[in-house]
Amino acid sequence: MASLMLAIMAIATQQQCCHAFQIVSTGYNQKMRLASAAAGDHDIALSDKDQLDKSTAQQFSIQVCTSTSCSKKLNRLGLDQYHILGELYEKARIANIEKDIIVEDGGCRGGLNCKMGPCVAVFHEDFVGSVALEGMAQSEFNERIFHGVSTQDDVERVWSCVTNAINLMANEAKDS
Repeated sequence: MASLMLAIMAIATQQQCCHAFQIVSTGYNQKMRLASAAAGDHDIALSDKDQLDKSTAQQFSIQVCTSTSCSKKLNRLGLDQYHILGELYEKARIANIEKDIIVEDGGCRGGLNCKMGPCVAVFHEDFVGSVALEGMAQSEFNERIFHGVSTQDDVERVWSCVTNAINLMANEAKDS
């Protein structure tokens, strides 16, 4: 029987900390082992120039929709409703900004968005509502919501857009 990967999420919350894990089938005898949800990322040390500005990161929050519609879509893929939340939190932890940026679950961001979900919204303290970020698809940019976030590539795209926004705003603050 081929290796079967079952993704589950264990969230341990303590002072806004959570950790995501996957249970991975290791073959014939079906022994299970825990693997980091962001496999390999935790070994990457960021150089000083790659560090995200903590004060700028504190201005952002990421909200992962855990509405019934988005959760059902994740469940159909064999993922827990908090899988994407854990993946994004792990990205923040690796970037050493998990105590600065808020990564949280949230409600429906509007019926149409959840139909195109699972969805993720990014907020900035200077703006009302979610913000559109460079790197979003045109429909996402118009709605200011990431749509269809269900794979590691999707999470990477969201995280890349967030880190790009943090870097742009930090550089803008330095230049002024």
